[in-house]
Amino acid sequence: MMLSTKQIALGLYVFCSILAVIATIVDDDLMILLVKPAVIPAILYYYLTIKKTKINWFFISVLLLNFIGDTIVLLEIKDQTLIIMIPYFISYLLLLRFSILDLRKMRIIKSGILLAALIFGFLMYVLYELVQMFADTNPELIVPVIVYGIVLGLFGCIAVYCYYAKITAFTFYLLMFVITSIVSDVFYMLFHFLFQIPFLNYFEFATQLVSYYFVVKYFVSRKND
Repeated sequence: MMLSTKQIALGLYVFCSILAVIATIVDDDLMILLVKPAVIPAILYYYLTIKKTKINWFFISVLLLNFIGDTIVLLEIKDQTLIIMIPYFISYLLLLRFSILDLRKMRIIKSGILLAALIFGFLMYVLYELVQMFADTNPELIVPVIVYGIVLGLFGCIAVYCYYAKITAFTFYLLMFVITSIVSDVFYMLFHFLFQIPFLNYFEFATQLVSYYFVVKYFVSRKND
């Protein structure tokens, strides 16, 4: 049976992602350099094969920013956390814009607002605990991480409210993208500033790669603005 173009594109993304995770686990630098940069182009190819409307250039910018972030990680620059945060932070701002547009279309539900507020409060508590881990050793990261965390926390509570108010494919994918992104970022901080446990690094990397699939499905599922 012949595979469709979108199946080939998805298979290429999954194949590149699995190889990238394996390369990270076995610590094969050459394999990482060859495979990891191919993940974003592969998921972009998948997006182009399944989109039913015109190309969303804001989304292309999101993928490009993530590609830049992934590339910076490969360079292994000393004290690179702040530099890495910049492209990912801008991509979150772009995605936050779309989530706000989605939110404006939702009906007001008091219980949903309460739930979102509780989620935001919990995320801010996690942010506080994370900042305490490096406050003494890396004071220059305190303000950037707080700003980054607040934006991501706001993005997260909006995603929760949207899914609570309207359970559809695009709100589900938005929520899953936010969850995988938050988990990835938290595990990154845990690995680099608290526990030097290899599993944390592997899990952080894997969830980041999975998040690319969810963000593609989110953009394809939502109505264009």
